[in-house]
Amino acid sequence: MTCGAPGHDTRGAFLCVRHGGVPSAAFVAALVADPPAPIDELDEIEDRPPAALRVYTWLFVVVVALHAVLLLVDVLVLRREDEVLRAYATEPDTIDRPATTAVFALVDRVAGAVTVALWVTLLMFAVWFGLIGRVADRLGHDRRDVLRHWTYLGWRLTLVPLVIYLFIEAARDEVHPADRAGFVAEALAVNHTAIMFSSLRIVMLALLGAFVVVVWRRLNPREPVIPPPY
Repeated sequence: MTCGAPGHDTRGAFLCVRHGGVPSAAFVAALVADPPAPIDELDEIEDRPPAALRVYTWLFVVVVALHAVLLLVDVLVLRREDEVLRAYATEPDTIDRPATTAVFALVDRVAGAVTVALWVTLLMFAVWFGLIGRVADRLGHDRRDVLRHWTYLGWRLTLVPLVIYLFIEAARDEVHPADRAGFVAEALAVNHTAIMFSSLRIVMLALLGAFVVVVWRRLNPREPVIPPPY
């Protein structure tokens, strides 16, 4: 390539040092005809999180949503069981009806599904949290700034009563009172506690989902800078 003055080779450089850095006419014409990609677009491509992480993040969000739906169903079936128990308190014969047996069986199945969803959510979150930290480091961000947010703190705080409840529930004595009134009262108390903690877990999942969205926005190339942590 030659500069604006004929006969002076730039030896592969874009500018001619001898003539004050004047590019050749051919180089200018090629540049105008086919301009290079803007630096911002190149940075956006390089700063974009890996496609596999995007897929995993979306999958994790779907699992969190399904977990919340299961918990809502759990609340509804527990309320239905409350109605069955109250009917049994006044009419003992209702306990042997097929509909009553079906309600008890449904409560057990939903409770098992909710337990599985809990462990799947925790496992996927642990993997996602580690992946996000490594990607943030690779993209030049401080992982502590990326992963610090009040929704994450709130989610961790709500884990404490949930863990305590799960341990108490696992160690609870299954021996029920012999009289019908005592049995119904105990069963209703257990159901109301379970409903309360299922509702708490729905709030926890809402906090967790919000945290995932916040972190993803911080790694999204459309964001010019990392928002300040709260």
